[in-house]
Amino acid sequence: MSSLDLELQDRWGRGLQIADSMLGRLEDATNLVAGILVFGLMLLGVSQVVSRNLFSAPIFGYIDIVEVFMVGFTILSIAYVQRLGGHVRMEVLLSALKGRRLWILELISCTLTSVIVAVLIPGSYAHFSRAFEFGDSTMDVELAVWPAKLVVPVALSVLLVRLLIQLMGYARMVRNPSLPRVAIPTSASSADRAKEEIAMVQDVEK
Repeated sequence: MSSLDLELQDRWGRGLQIADSMLGRLEDATNLVAGILVFGLMLLGVSQVVSRNLFSAPIFGYIDIVEVFMVGFTILSIAYVQRLGGHVRMEVLLSALKGRRLWILELISCTLTSVIVAVLIPGSYAHFSRAFEFGDSTMDVELAVWPAKLVVPVALSVLLVRLLIQLMGYARMVRNPSLPRVAIPTSASSADRAKEEIAMVQDVEK
């Protein structure tokens, strides 16, 4: 491989690193919002139990509130988890592959996932548009549901950008597997994860 090709690949890697860093800030923010929503719903659940058991006065519309806000914490972190490679997937085949074969398979998988997400975005936006247009709301307290439905295409759009960045990262590794990994998750092996879990259990026991 010529020095010009190596220089171009280094530029490719630097560009991916910048894009990965910029998108990572947005993913951190959406993950933070999801965490705040989880914490808020935990507090709401505690308040519901206390109010119901001690005062026989359950929070009006509790179910509606949970249904609307749970959308946020279930999908806002999806791109963040994708960046870390934390999604559950079958790794029996992947663990047996190395080098260019591994990156080709990862490239194919990422391409298929990107296509699926790209197809889901217009449909989810159409659901939001209908809810916004007709003023769709919950049954009991009539909470507007369009903000929750808007979260879905927004979160999927962030995920699509993440997948496209990873797609270019895998393509870079297919071209030259000896390059350092940029903008792609580093998946730990099953043995490494088992060691980490054992260490966590031992720390808890101490």
